[in-house]
Amino acid sequence: MQKQQGFSLIELLVVIGIIGALTAIAIPQYQKYQDKAKVTAAIATLTNMRSVVEAHIMEKGEFPEKAKDVEDEELGIPEGITLAKTKEVAGTMTIAVKGFPGGDDQVELTRGESGGWACTQPSDTIEVNGCEYKDGNAGSDTNNG
Repeated sequence: MQKQQGFSLIELLVVIGIIGALTAIAIPQYQKYQDKAKVTAAIATLTNMRSVVEAHIMEKGEFPEKAKDVEDEELGIPEGITLAKTKEVAGTMTIAVKGFPGGDDQVELTRGESGGWACTQPSDTIEVNGCEYKDGNAGSDTNNG
């Protein structure tokens, strides 16, 4: 009687099938986790800059425009953040989120005239507390307070 050595073809196929099934579940979840981390990091960056913008509004009475103000004073706002004034004390801060499937997209914090802030983010598959999905083709549906 001979000793059996190694694995049979059936055993190897079963193991490969199990690994394939686990991979089919794990990879999309991991990609979703990475996308959520990118959006959350962008929101955290913008949220930290919110106090700088509020201080500027209190001092000067207007929403800062980065291109104009960088020459006058250093706001301390990183290069990747875009500021856009929509009204005297209202405007948006935008930061690009790189590496999204379908291209880079943006997270946006919008300050309304009454001082309320609203957040929009680019993915309908990611749920981040306090930040709504904004379809790039549709108009802004945020509550600008």
